Amino acid sequence: MSAIRMIRCYCSGIRDSFSLADDIYQDWVLLAPQTGRFAYTMGEGAEQIYEEVAVGELVLCPPGTVLKRKVIDPLSFIFIEFNSTVAHPHGKIIIRNVQRLISTFTYLRQLSDDPTDRNIAYTNHLIADLLFQIHHEIDHNTPYQPEKSDPIALRALAYIEQHAFGSQLHLQDLAKELGLSASQLTRRFQQVYKLSPIAYATTLRLQKVRNLLVDTDLTLEDIAEQCGYQNAFYMSRMFKSKIKISPSTYRRTYRF
Repeated sequence: MSAIRMIRCYCSGIRDSFSLADDIYQDWVLLAPQTGRFAYTMGEGAEQIYEEVAVGELVLCPPGTVLKRKVIDPLSFIFIEFNSTVAHPHGKIIIRNVQRLISTFTYLRQLSDDPTDRNIAYTNHLIADLLFQIHHEIDHNTPYQPEKSDPIALRALAYIEQHAFGSQLHLQDLAKELGLSASQLTRRFQQVYKLSPIAYATTLRLQKVRNLLVDTDLTLEDIAEQCGYQNAFYMSRMFKSKIKISPSTYRRTYRF
């Protein structure tokens, strides 16, 4: 994969419409929902058919192509404009490894809040890795059956993203708000996103822990508090269980 250079990376909040219904971009564009759904069509013509895009899917639009889009369900999305010297698949792409996609988007959202030179370089790396994932999945065309959109799972995803870093995130409370038992919610969430609500919240928290370890001088207690953990001891135990090294070792290893 050739070098990728990001032009823009924008992560939206929840919205009911796009600022622009259509546009033409000089470079490649990637548009993907994090919650909700949108519909799109590319190119120009008298009879254009809009295709729906949901979580776990994305759209790649080549340079110089009209991209039209409209919101179907309240939407949060990632928009990336990037320069690339090689051709990529275009149109709607269905991602099989949804957990990896969610992880990449979570990193991109965090990095977009602090556009330092190092974070921009890391963003370019993540975009290149995402494009590699797309090419790899297409080249190894394994059978795939897309899940139907589940509005309950989408609401759960949005709730977790809003509350993952607070101590008030409890699976029982979320399930009750959605009118389900905890086991029903977990089953429906896993059917769409391929991991449990708790596992997704843990992924978000640990990614923020890693960023704070490298980019700040905060104590472990302060990091634990900002990332939704009761204390540094519990955070460190969870971190070592998932990342396989301690937070202190991670900080020494990856801080430049």
